[in-house]
Amino acid sequence: MNILMTGGTGFIGSHLVPALIDNGHTVYILTRQDKEDTGKIHYLKWMNGDTPDLSGISIDICINLAGAAIADKRWTDNRKQVILESRVDATTELVKIIHNLQPKPKLLLNASAIGVYPTSQTTFFLDTEEHETADNFLAETVISWEKAARASGIRTVFTRFGLILGTDGGSLPILTKQFSFLIGGPLGDGNQWYSWIHIDDVVRALLFIIENDKLEGPINITAPHPIQQKKFAELLGEAMNRPAKIAAPASMIRLAMGERAMLILEGQRVYPQKLLNENFSFKFPKIEDALADLIKE
Repeated sequence: MNILMTGGTGFIGSHLVPALIDNGHTVYILTRQDKEDTGKIHYLKWMNGDTPDLSGISIDICINLAGAAIADKRWTDNRKQVILESRVDATTELVKIIHNLQPKPKLLLNASAIGVYPTSQTTFFLDTEEHETADNFLAETVISWEKAARASGIRTVFTRFGLILGTDGGSLPILTKQFSFLIGGPLGDGNQWYSWIHIDDVVRALLFIIENDKLEGPINITAPHPIQQKKFAELLGEAMNRPAKIAAPASMIRLAMGERAMLILEGQRVYPQKLLNENFSFKFPKIEDALADLIKE
């Protein structure tokens, strides 16, 4: 199949693109930078006034992973605007491309996030049920992001990612660095839920969705065994052979990080019901398995 993608050079994209190629697909990556084609990977300039030339190409699937990082900088008003607009604007432009394609792609796979759900220590958030949405910046971003994608007019999947664990991106390198300096441990009270997933299972889930036309709408991309942060810290310390006893008070974290402290001090207990209903098999269903694979002495 021919696959049109945004965010193809980011954390998820850099893992997904090789898997798509290995599965025999041809990938067209929309990018703001000039890049040379390599094999079955083609780069097309877009945004900033550039219109990608897709004449003569029949696109089967669109994958939208574009968006500025949410955890690397303090959430000033300007940064919030960048985070929101980078997602909504890219999605809106991709939807315009989809409307002009003939024939139409059969699927838009649109990145999203479990941050749309309210924080709770008791509720299980299933993607097979309707849930209220949170009242904060992250939820507002997700709602606007998904609304923009709904305008595509084709089958659309909103991949609500949890905490993605990998060695070359996401939050794990930051957490392992803390333990390397012997300052790892519970964050806040440690009772907040981490709904996590190994990057390999992210890729496998996305490939599974592409091949399964029964799946649509919101899909939780998380492992089936979420874990509370204090247990996560304990197991990460064990995997690294480091102590996990230095707790970081919530007040100190909020002072250092500002509003974005909610990324590590709050959480949702999320379950990937739709994937499991379709018999998707996780390679790393439990955190112990994931950490054993990712943490190398």
